[in-house]
Amino acid sequence: MPLMVGAMMIYLYAPYWRVRMVPGPPIVPLIGHLHLLTKHGPEVFSLLAKKYGPVYRFHMGRQPLIIIGDADLCREVGIKKFKDIRDHSIPSAVAEDLLHQKGLFCSRGTRWSTMRNAIISLYQPSHIASLLPMMQSVIDSVDQHLPVSEQEDVMFSHLALLLATDITGLAAFSFDFGLTKVSSLDDSTIKNDQDHDIVVIDFIKQHMYCTTKLQIYLSGSFSVMLGIIFPILQRPFTRIWERIPGTIDWRAKQSQKILLSKLEQIVEKRANQKERGSKDFLSLVLNARESDDTMLKNVFTSDYVIKETLRFFPSSPLIAREALKQVEIGGYVLPEGTWIWMSPEILAKDPKNFPEPDKFRPERFDPNCDEEKQRHPYALIPFGIGPRQCIGMKFSMQEMKLTLVHLYQRYLFKHSPNMERPLAFEYGIILNFKYGIKLRVIIRKN
Repeated sequence: MPLMVGAMMIYLYAPYWRVRMVPGPPIVPLIGHLHLLTKHGPEVFSLLAKKYGPVYRFHMGRQPLIIIGDADLCREVGIKKFKDIRDHSIPSAVAEDLLHQKGLFCSRGTRWSTMRNAIISLYQPSHIASLLPMMQSVIDSVDQHLPVSEQEDVMFSHLALLLATDITGLAAFSFDFGLTKVSSLDDSTIKNDQDHDIVVIDFIKQHMYCTTKLQIYLSGSFSVMLGIIFPILQRPFTRIWERIPGTIDWRAKQSQKILLSKLEQIVEKRANQKERGSKDFLSLVLNARESDDTMLKNVFTSDYVIKETLRFFPSSPLIAREALKQVEIGGYVLPEGTWIWMSPEILAKDPKNFPEPDKFRPERFDPNCDEEKQRHPYALIPFGIGPRQCIGMKFSMQEMKLTLVHLYQRYLFKHSPNMERPLAFEYGIILNFKYGIKLRVIIRKN
């Protein structure tokens, strides 16, 4: 018995021992610091940075993370030492998720570089600019979903998700999900066109489930929590629980199967088309075509607002990396295999780069502003940093700019009295609003 206890203690604390020289809060056996993440949400990383400095330990179960909260050190991790800290570390929430494992985000080594080189041409500014009419046509349809009464709430976070999904479907697959069309939500339409609407709605349900259920704190599935505490047991227990109907793992497995099947159907259908054109990413891949390199004109005012919004609410509060060899960061020698996670949230609240960080001031991003001129070039990294920066950044920025300009030309928005304050978040591979964003819409008279 003492031997078993000793072996368990070695297993649980061996990762900690390798990085014990890095400061951090006291850890709780088995769960590490997950209780702090559950209590404070993503802001916990800024709170700990104020106490322990720009480099500290945060334990996700038995797995220590080295959190980086300094712009210079983020540049060192993401760019200068990219060859030594190249791959994404894979948390337990994603470790057994087939859909995300097959994507560019979780790919590693030569597989990542091969995939990235194959699709990088599709995100050239000239091709993204050619998508403007398509994006605008989808954005125009959003008006149908906004309430006429100024006393009626609209769940804007849900509407934004439908909009983004429709644009992505057309841009990536030239496939119209029709989620922003009123007819797509009509029960009679679903009954009359089962081959299209039911497939689409089922696809979206599986997509949303697979994304929003990847949580990495104490409300995750049993297998995810087990993977945090005993990573070696995650895979066998996942295989067991995904066979038990009703469990989170079982529902996730079914969702992944359905979603992968739908994606394969879309790809196969496009591959069999003789005249598929070249307006979507999938067709461009199949046609093996490349785009020219030209610049897209920015809408500056909306650009400032979007950047300030991303500073307040980064889509992901952490950027995951894994050391491929022993490296030195911030004066600490970190062994091979160390998980090094950069925190855009800490950088975005640093008063050195963003004076009055708790105030929403879009004008701080005006290139003629002294604050912008003096700011560190990597103080704001909501899309990541270096070669592994989000490849769809320009695509996303263009979509957000068009949406913002379209809506604010026509409407005013106010917080609904039914929306909670402060906002509650769910922390997974992306940051989700726990209860959504409820707004009141006022039509502009001029």
